This record gives sequence, C-alpha cells and structure tokens, in this order.
Amino acid sequence: MSAPRRKACVECRQQKIRCDVEQTKEPHEPCTRCSKMALECRILPTSTRNLRQTKAEMRRELEELKWNLRNDPNHLQSAPSSNIGTVDGMQSFGAFDQGSGTISSDASRMADSISPYENGPSRPPTRKGSQSQAPTLPRALNGYLVDEKKIVDCFTLFMGQYHPLLPILDSTLTPNEYYDLSPFLFWSIIVTGSRRYSDDPTILDKTSQLITPLAFSAMALRSTPIPVIQGLLILCTWRLPTNSMYKDMTHVLCGAAIHLATQIGLHVAGVGQDFARMPLKKDQDQKILRAKLWMHCVIVSIRSSCAEGIPPLVIAEPPFTGDESEREDMVMYLPASLQFLHKVHIILLRAMSAMVRSDLKSLNRDVNVLRSLISIFDSQLINLAQTSPTELDTFQLNCARIHILAFHFFAHSTNPGPDPESLCRLYSLCVSTIQTANAMTQNSNFATICPSFIDRTITLTGFAILKLSRSPLAPHLDLNAGEQAYFNAVQFSKSMSLQNNDLGGRAAAIMSNLWSSSKIFRRNDGRIESLGLRLRTRLSMSVSFDMFWYWREEFGHMTNPYNGEESTGTSNAQTQPTTPQYEKEAKMEQQIRAPSAPVEKYTTDAMNPMQQHPETMSFNTFDGAEYSVPPMVDQFPDYDWAASFNFSSGWPSMAMPPLENTGFPFG
Repeated sequence: MSAPRRKACVECRQQKIRCDVEQTKEPHEPCTRCSKMALECRILPTSTRNLRQTKAEMRRELEELKWNLRNDPNHLQSAPSSNIGTVDGMQSFGAFDQGSGTISSDASRMADSISPYENGPSRPPTRKGSQSQAPTLPRALNGYLVDEKKIVDCFTLFMGQYHPLLPILDSTLTPNEYYDLSPFLFWSIIVTGSRRYSDDPTILDKTSQLITPLAFSAMALRSTPIPVIQGLLILCTWRLPTNSMYKDMTHVLCGAAIHLATQIGLHVAGVGQDFARMPLKKDQDQKILRAKLWMHCVIVSIRSSCAEGIPPLVIAEPPFTGDESEREDMVMYLPASLQFLHKVHIILLRAMSAMVRSDLKSLNRDVNVLRSLISIFDSQLINLAQTSPTELDTFQLNCARIHILAFHFFAHSTNPGPDPESLCRLYSLCVSTIQTANAMTQNSNFATICPSFIDRTITLTGFAILKLSRSPLAPHLDLNAGEQAYFNAVQFSKSMSLQNNDLGGRAAAIMSNLWSSSKIFRRNDGRIESLGLRLRTRLSMSVSFDMFWYWREEFGHMTNPYNGEESTGTSNAQTQPTTPQYEKEAKMEQQIRAPSAPVEKYTTDAMNPMQQHPETMSFNTFDGAEYSVPPMVDQFPDYDWAASFNFSSGWPSMAMPPLENTGFPFG
C-alpha cells in the first residue's frame, strides 16, 4: 500500500514551496520555513487560499444585492459588505455598473426604477457558468434604464441584421455575458440594434448621446482591449445619428481602434506574445480571432477615411505581419468574403495614397498621369471581381471602383479636354450600382441596415450622375436611366435617415433641390461647366463637398469661398442672407434711426424653399446654440467640416420637409 500523500502547511502551500512538516506526530512540529520565520505552522485538510473575486463575480454579487433590494428593501440592513464596504457604497458601485464613471442615482431610486421580471422575480446567477440560463437583466447607462425585454429585442435585431455585415462577435453569448465582458461593447450593440427598433425609438435617441463618453472611458481604462476594439468598430461601421458631421466622433474613434489594435499586437500573426509581459498560450482559436479582428480593423479604417475625404492611415498592407509560414497557415482559416474585402480595400488604400501624391490641387499638372493611375487601380478591382464570393461583395467592390473613378473629375481641363470613354464608363457604373442597391433594398431591408460607408458612396454616386447629366456628354448617355437612378439614390438616403433632420434626410432633400436647380454649374460668363471641381483636397469625396457648396450658394445665399472663373455667379459678397438674425438687427437699426417709422417685415419663405413650419419641427433638432449661420445653412449636412464658426443662439433650428412635398419622383 502506497504511503499517503504528504500535505504541506498552510503557509508553504500559499507560497507554493516544498514543505517538510512531519504530519504523523501529534501535535506536529513546525516545518523548517515556519520555524525560521516564526510563523504559525498549520495543517488543514483543504487549502485556505483566499482567491480574489473576479470582476464578473463581483458584478454577479452586485446583481444579487439588487435583487434582494427589489424584493425586500429591509434586506439592506443585512446585506454583505465584503466587496463594497458599506451599504452606502451601493451608490458609487451602481455608477460603476452603469459604466458612466459618475454617481447617477441613490439606492432607493435605483430600486424604484428597475422593472420586475415578466415571469416573476428570480434570483440572478451567483455561480460561474450559469449566465446562459439566467434571465436578461435590465441595465442603466448614466441613469437611463432599459428593461430586459427591450435589451433582448435590440440584441436580436443586431445579431440578425447587423452582425452578418460585421461578424466580429460571438453570437452565442447572452446580453448578460456581453455586459460582464464589457459594458461599452454591450451598449454599442444596444445602440446599433435600436436603430430600427420601432417599439421604443427613444432608446436610440438616449443611448446615442451617452455612448461616446462611455467609449472614451473604456479606452482610458483599457482593461478589456479586444471588446473595446469590437465596440469601436461597430460604432464606426454604423455611425451614430447626427445632423452635422463636425459633431461626429466616428473618425476619431476609428483611429483609436486602429492604434489600440496595434498596441496589443493584432497586426502581428500569432497570439501577440511580443506585446505581452506574461507567457501566452499558443491557442489556434485565439490566433484566428485576432487575425479576423485585425482585418476588420483595416477595412473599417479605410472606409472611414475614404468616406470623410481624408487620406487613410498608414497600415501594414498584408493581413498581418510576422512569420511568413505562420501567415500562410492562417489564411486557410479566414472566411473567403473577409479575404476578398480586405484585398478590395487594400487596392482602394493604395489608390488613395497614390492620388494624394499626384498633386490633385494643382490645375497645371499632367492629367495623363492621373488618368493612368485611375486606369491601373480600376483594372485591379475589375480583375479581382472575378473571385467575388457573393453579390454583396461585388456590390462593395463597385462602391470602391466609384471612389477611384471619381478622380476623373480632377483630370478635367480645357487641354487636352475630358476623357469621354472613361466618363461614360463612370456613368454606367453609377447607374448600375444604384440599380443594384435598389434591388437589394426591395428584396430586403438593405437600405436601413447598410454601413455608413455605402450610404456616403450612394450619395457620391448620385452627384456624379448629376454632373455628367449636365455635361456635353449628355447626348451620349441614357438620361432616363440616370434620372431614375438619381432619385433612387435620393430615396436610399431618405431610407437611411434615423431621426428627423439628420444627415440622411438632409442629403436627400439637398439632392432633390440640386436636380431642379437651373443655376447649378453656371460660371460668371453664363457657361455651364459641370465636369470641373472647385474643392479639390477631399479625395473622391471632393465631388460631394463641392456639390454641397453649390447648394449653399443657391439655397443658402452664402458667399462662394472658391471665387474665380469657376464661380457660379449665384451669390454676391455684398448680399446678406435674410435670416431672423439680420431681421432683428435691421429692426433695431430702424428703431434707432426712425422709431416711429414702420418696420419692414423680413421673411425667409421666399428665399428658402425648404422653410419648415414650427408645428412640424422635431423636438430633437439641433438648437443652433453653438453656431451662427443662417437656418438654411443649419440644414447643410456638413460632412466633417471644421467647427470654427461663431454661431448665434438666436436662430431657430429647422427640420427638413418630407420629400413628398418637393414634387420629385421617388419621394
């Protein structure tokens, strides 16, 4: 019979060192280490190491305290205080539970605000591994409470509609598990899933205002970097609703996601051992997860830069750096669609980088060089299209082609003249791309869930059709198909609108206004010149930004900052727009000069055809308190313009009218 296993004393066991205590004697003599260090040498049947609670266990204990509080307010008198010290600590710990970093409510208000479960109260799980069977818990973000049913609904909408377009999450995890993993990732899923949640539209309104501070707080803590990166990519793929892009933090959040990803070594093949202080297990699943997440980071970053008209960040072009054999072994585990889209956007990245170096702003450069670059990169995408796994992937490739072919507008000059073949090819591609988007929208809800990059690209596509339709090439184009596609793009932008007066609705109304304009593209000498560009430093999006300035000139009565031969002549530097602010100043001036004289009444109806009546104004429109431009300029989309304006708080905010009132088709 083998000798019984020797047990170490408590002190040696905790230090994980060899113990020479003699257990057969009663009482036993202290071991050598305890004797030298004058420690109490104890032998117990089991280990008494006090393991620290994990964050998830602490949260579960907090949920148990909340449950006790909801069902028995007197339970506070006997609540355990092992983790939060005293009952008064519930207030500050509740703020941590919300992920807000601030105290938002006291214990009594929290007890009143949390709704009970539908099927009666049940205790929250207290053991690890029981989260999947537990009911979804209500959550609060900075004092705003979302009950369990709405959380489940938003999660279901996200996983069913949005997750397939950005598959970076584990769809088998429950809302409780995602909240334990990262409150920021949890609320990123909620705010995105609530974009089309008709049962309670206020969830989107409230959480979209509170999610950005939570994002910066999560980035500062950096306790769970990968869930934070996942949450940032979700917010960057589906931008938060806003009425002006200078208030949008998407590009900043995207840059933070990229830098955080490189800081933990996602761009390197493997598990990131070179970026960790402790030995990491070479887990194949972890390698694949990191590789997929990095490729999505690259794709989202390029899309974000391209949609903003900003040069992309310098990113390693291979899927990930590191050992070549390890990279080759990893490729077979990556989805074909992900590899295809990565190749598409790497070509787009190279194209944008090459265009930036070709001196786009100069009107005297050799346009043949630019046209050669366009042809090279477009040919690469055409060749890549043969390996497209799905129709959606082909559609996204065509969106990248439109951004590259849009540089033909930079190559337009009087000598040697436009390139009719290339411009006709661009026109055909724009029409077919919008037709594809319209077909996918009719067969599904694509227009309501598509990434923001596609929404911006569709708007760019419509503007390209408008420019070419008003050019000398018009007799050689299918104008009927172009007009149909243009107003399909208008409807697409309108479908992307989430809130009254947001970017989608404004862009749709502006596109309708510009189509009916008789002054657009008109120079000072009366000639129509639609193929040139005045704004030339925003890469392919220069087309959209330039069109917005045409709208500002004609419908906003603003002075054209791009003075010269390409000025449309629709504005005058000496002309002031008739707005409530100028009306107020005019009244004051008249009262000073002639108090008894009648004051002329100024209105904006004649000047602004998009005047919104007060009864149709939305409660969540921008109040204009930080800016001082005319109200029609407040309707301007402002795709990430500089926020250096000095706006007055005296001008009202006006929402865009429904497109049904514009008199155009597809309203």
